[in-house]
Amino acid sequence: MDFDCWTSLKIGEASYIIVEKIRYKEKTSDDVWTEYGLITSDSDARIWLTVADNGLSCSLSTLVTESKPPKRYRLHDTGTQVVTGVWGDTDAAVGDMAKYEQYESADGEQTFFVENRWGNRSYAAGRKLNAAVIIRDELAPAPHWNALRFRLKSVVREAITSTALVFLICAGLVFLTDGFPNLSVRDWHEFRNFVGASYTLREHLADTPYYTEQRGEDDARIYTAQIDPATAALDLIEGVDGMVQDAFIEKAAADAPLVIRTQQEIARITSAADGTTHIILTETTPDLTPAAEKLERGYVLMRYAELVRTGDQRGRAGVVLQESPRADTPSAAPADRAASATAAAPPTTAPAPTTSASEETPRRMRHLAH
Repeated sequence: MDFDCWTSLKIGEASYIIVEKIRYKEKTSDDVWTEYGLITSDSDARIWLTVADNGLSCSLSTLVTESKPPKRYRLHDTGTQVVTGVWGDTDAAVGDMAKYEQYESADGEQTFFVENRWGNRSYAAGRKLNAAVIIRDELAPAPHWNALRFRLKSVVREAITSTALVFLICAGLVFLTDGFPNLSVRDWHEFRNFVGASYTLREHLADTPYYTEQRGEDDARIYTAQIDPATAALDLIEGVDGMVQDAFIEKAAADAPLVIRTQQEIARITSAADGTTHIILTETTPDLTPAAEKLERGYVLMRYAELVRTGDQRGRAGVVLQESPRADTPSAAPADRAASATAAAPPTTAPAPTTSASEETPRRMRHLAH
């Protein structure tokens, strides 16, 4: 049983649209499952459909505020989940990991889930489903129309919200000063973050004095810096407020670059023979790396991006306090050493870590999609 994003479903008598799809793998076994984020025509609040064991195990759940399972529920499963694929309107990223606990009622029909992502817990309650009641809604609009309507609604909602915020902030600044102030680079950056328009890698590299742009080829931009590659990677992640899709060491390449991938850009960071750091910035291209190879990448930089996105006050030191990736992960050891060295003795030329206060919705868990 497998559905694509934006497909309309009927679950019993209720109608839903799939707006988000996340595929998981258990870190210590071959167990895999898929979670679908559903909305209805009346609400954009996510309802989670989980399909495991090739459709033999299905459940429907929603987020709850209760932090403990009901009485007489028993622990059914626990482990660590790893995201191996994402589609649709999602804030999950390949490589995201979280510990989970799954509880079930005595008759096995009701479920309760706990997810722990580096200390950030979320909870959900649901019920088991028979796969036979989950069918495509053939009378509903085609998937591309569902996607178009959802995106139009999102654009309109964001435009209204951003316009209102910009107006209120500008009005406040005018009233609090003798005129509209001349904002510094940092002030302008923080203003854009507040209204939801985060910086790009290119803007951060251009605005930061210790990066020097060199002559590039084709559409690539080349920069040099007097800081080590690990520090540069952490700084770039901070510069875009942790909003990266992937960050890893590309072990297959001869120069083993640190790679930072955002929705629009890719930065490849290497150490030069003269002791400087080189950064090549290009537009994002599809990542065709097989999922099995992606799981072998180190996750230190992605864990740090998570700290930045959530405004974790531990900063760079928080990365080395977290659980390390598997010891047999080829790229884990170099990345861990780089992050640890940076946290222990940050170079004086490196910028102080930013503490972005960007929002983060509760993430996915096994049989929950949170």
